[in-house]
Amino acid sequence: MTELTTAKFFSAAKDLTATAGGASGNTIYTCPNNFISLIKLLHVSIGANSTKKYSLQWYEASTTTYHFIVDDHSVAGNSLEEVIQGGSYLALKSGDKIIGFEESGADAHVIVSGEEHFQLA
Repeated sequence: MTELTTAKFFSAAKDLTATAGGASGNTIYTCPNNFISLIKLLHVSIGANSTKKYSLQWYEASTTTYHFIVDDHSVAGNSLEEVIQGGSYLALKSGDKIIGFEESGADAHVIVSGEEHFQLA
């Protein structure tokens, strides 16, 4: 059973360098063993001067499957966006990951923040 009364808060940041996803992508965050993570902030900025593309994937550990959160999305140069909006969140189980990759020269930066909740065995 999951215990959601006490949260451990976390933040992670990654400058993307990978240009392909899946196992080749940059791991931004991994949900620790015995936890459920609620991703509440997923912030992406592009440092390039021109419009560039980025992608984000959720790696589902239980099925060893990569799912697109954002697929080849264009963002204006020197711009940012919030992927999770309106009080929503993305729930991850133990071993699940957030993976990112960019178009060459995008200078993409990702920040993830949320809550980790201990899960009883």
